Amino acid sequence: MRLRKSLLAVAIAVFAIVSATVGAVVVFGDDATSNKDKPNIIYFLVDDMSADLLPYMDTVSSLADGGTKFDNYFVSNSLCCTSRATMFTGQHPHNSGVLGNTPEDHGGYEYFEPLEDETYAKQIQDTGDYHTAYLGKYLNGYKMKEGYKVPAGWDEWHVADGGGYNEYDYKLSEYTGGDDKPISDGDGKYLVDLMADRAVESIDRSRDAEKSFFVQVAPFSPHSGVGKDGGPRFPPAKRDRPGADEKHGDCGKVDCADLDVTKLPGFNEDTKDKPDWVRQKPLTDKEIKELNRDFRNRARMVQSVDDMVEKVTKSLSQSELDNTYIMFGSDNGFHLGQHRLMRGKTTAYDHDVRTPFLVKRPGSSGGDSIKSDEIVQNVDLYPTLIDIANGDEDGPTDRDGRSLRRLIDGEKEPDWRNAAYVEHYKSPKPGTGDPDAEDLGPKKGNSSPPTYDAIRTAQDLLVDYKGYEQPEFYDLDADPYQLDNKPDDPRADELKDPLADLANCGKKGHPDCWEAAHIGAD
Repeated sequence: MRLRKSLLAVAIAVFAIVSATVGAVVVFGDDATSNKDKPNIIYFLVDDMSADLLPYMDTVSSLADGGTKFDNYFVSNSLCCTSRATMFTGQHPHNSGVLGNTPEDHGGYEYFEPLEDETYAKQIQDTGDYHTAYLGKYLNGYKMKEGYKVPAGWDEWHVADGGGYNEYDYKLSEYTGGDDKPISDGDGKYLVDLMADRAVESIDRSRDAEKSFFVQVAPFSPHSGVGKDGGPRFPPAKRDRPGADEKHGDCGKVDCADLDVTKLPGFNEDTKDKPDWVRQKPLTDKEIKELNRDFRNRARMVQSVDDMVEKVTKSLSQSELDNTYIMFGSDNGFHLGQHRLMRGKTTAYDHDVRTPFLVKRPGSSGGDSIKSDEIVQNVDLYPTLIDIANGDEDGPTDRDGRSLRRLIDGEKEPDWRNAAYVEHYKSPKPGTGDPDAEDLGPKKGNSSPPTYDAIRTAQDLLVDYKGYEQPEFYDLDADPYQLDNKPDDPRADELKDPLADLANCGKKGHPDCWEAAHIGAD
């Protein structure tokens, strides 16, 4: 346990004693209660976190102790806005209509706004049993301005717009109900830390309201900082940077200086067997040095996320822990030099679409740990959250995914899907102001592959690029890191029809998406 975490725990304990002495409303520990039978839900949704960062997060990793870790959790599009729209609505991008980060890309908040009455937040709030709060990053293109809109479904709204990416220079809404819509700045406080404080305060307000709480905490971290302030591309909290508490900064259990991006599977691999949009010259020593700096700063960034998760969870009483689902996931992954792709996402490779997803179950202990290898997707978040809130037997079945509640609880789902669907839309006229668009010089095209559809099973990855005669195919049993492309493999032909069904699923005259995700079924 890091020194500052111990100090934080002491500070919280002291504050609880002082608060009780002066009669403050905020109460931590075993006396805190939400006074409701409905399960509480805390959903931590981070931004651009690849699975290779999870080993450096002690608290987050511990959610699997007495919880469930999904090893095959795939996003249906590795891009911020599209992935979040999928989570909120339970629809793949081609059904939600949100395909990109900006209106020019058929996406952004402009395309999502008409769907806000159909999100899980609205459904959960409508039960009347929950106090709901959203904190952090919402969707690309949402503006934080005077008279800002609080979307349907949220009793509290603590959201920053693009200024949140650099973590220090931001404006944040401070809506807790009523007609007043305050906007505050962070007063020099790291955004993730402020969100931790706000989340704890929101949970306390749910106690006052005698309701169960649904709190979604969505930090910008570890997304790159978009501002041009001369700071790190991936800005950690100042306490986690080199020369602060530790010589090389704080990367969790390991010394940051020992992190080496060249050890990531597939780093700088020969790409001559891959489609031409991937093929590049080997990374230079200068580029590798830059990527190593990025990798270490990303590991430093997630330390503040780990601290946030610890602070919020420790604010719960034992009785609340016994009645709370705590979820942790990311909107998409990220690559740093794998397959010679400099930095970015949007590919169908595992480092971009296979992301961490862990759930701490109510009342679970270290002996109840479950590791699930079922293929699950972000389309499953909508039915899962509604299922938990409503207590339905199976959860809603009118969207593209299905509830994970039984899998979370360790029950078997004999008719579960055996294929994940991934899609990407490349706009012919990319929009401006996209925080994920990065000028990479000679590697400029790396972060934006052609439009594609992909199918991912436990054993295979098939990617069909628009305008390309041959697909990209990997036998994952023999090649788990997608290094050896075999487009002529007979299995690639077998998957073409199932992929076509998934690419059109949910449309008139085509199978629904749940049916299409069962390939090889009679």
